[in-house]
Amino acid sequence: MTFLERPFRALANVFGGVALVSLAFLMVAITLDATVRSLIDRPITGIFELSEIALVLIVFLGLGWTQMEHAHIRVDALVKLAPPPVARAMNAFSWAAAALALALLTWPSTLDAIHSFQIKEFRWGYIEFPIWWAKIALAVGLWFATAQMLLYSGLALLGRDQPSTPDPHTD
Repeated sequence: MTFLERPFRALANVFGGVALVSLAFLMVAITLDATVRSLIDRPITGIFELSEIALVLIVFLGLGWTQMEHAHIRVDALVKLAPPPVARAMNAFSWAAAALALALLTWPSTLDAIHSFQIKEFRWGYIEFPIWWAKIALAVGLWFATAQMLLYSGLALLGRDQPSTPDPHTD
């Protein structure tokens, strides 16, 4: 593991932990809401709004952790057929393209997060709930994923497709 990979893994673990806590909250909240709704025919106030926020945290803070665990879907049939130098170039290009695609999402998300923070944006529903912090989390998750893809692009150019790639035959 290179000196650059260690902080990426540490940050991915922190973000992944937050995503897991959000997932646990979502599971418990929806279960409680469904139970209460079936018993008294009324939802728990605010669960819908909190569920939306939890989904943002699960997806966008979980991006980096998913990448560190090599869990994103990837089709590499052509890469496996290519000679090693060409395969390295193909991998570097694919990670750079992924970084570009994420950057195209990251920039407007960052501008929206800044605006949302400036106006202290709230979501109106059954309860008034602040969402500016979730927009910041979304932008941070996208920035992290973009930086990760750039790191992997550089590692691919150096002949390292991904750090500690798991062996698919050990499952």
